[in-house]
Amino acid sequence: MRIAGIAPLGAVAVLPSDHYVSDDSMFMGHVAAAFAVVEVRPDLVVLLGITPENAETEYGWIEPGEPIPGTGLLRVARFWEKPAPQLARTLLDRGCVWNSFVVVARVPALLAMIRGTVPGLSRAFAPAQPPLRTAAEPPAVRALYESLAPLSFSDDVLAKRPANLAVLPVQGVQWSDWGQPKRVMETLGRLGMEAAWGERTADQSA
Repeated sequence: MRIAGIAPLGAVAVLPSDHYVSDDSMFMGHVAAAFAVVEVRPDLVVLLGITPENAETEYGWIEPGEPIPGTGLLRVARFWEKPAPQLARTLLDRGCVWNSFVVVARVPALLAMIRGTVPGLSRAFAPAQPPLRTAAEPPAVRALYESLAPLSFSDDVLAKRPANLAVLPVQGVQWSDWGQPKRVMETLGRLGMEAAWGERTADQSA
């Protein structure tokens, strides 16, 4: 909503802060490709889906649907959250992708998707809109967030599969969600690196 007040028709990328990618330039090339798509298809909300390396059971998966003509993107047929091992192997064989939660969209499309799936959240933000970009913004926003009930963007928004949701498969990039220390250690090990805190974490796990 704050960005909407500055650039009402602007496009944005939402990137989680705890991810590892092996090639920044190649990954951001995919983000740029998503920006190019929403320039010509402002109705779409684009998710980046990572080409999987294995039948991972701790990630969310996206099952792609039919192609969206003229975009190079696919519809989202279904989301699978942390599947059991056998299902994860089936998803891998079926050509499904890991959900990176990287989202690219025009501001109106993103806000419309949120209004359509969690209208109560959208209404809760309405009182905070007038103070935005004024001295009253910090306390207004702080009070707003203190009053909000928790919700899951994955379950409450994305899993409802809005009609304008699309997936862009990311290829040629190794990716990991670094939300757990063991994933950080696995990545560093693959790179032939060690972290000083790694031994302490391993000892505590043992």
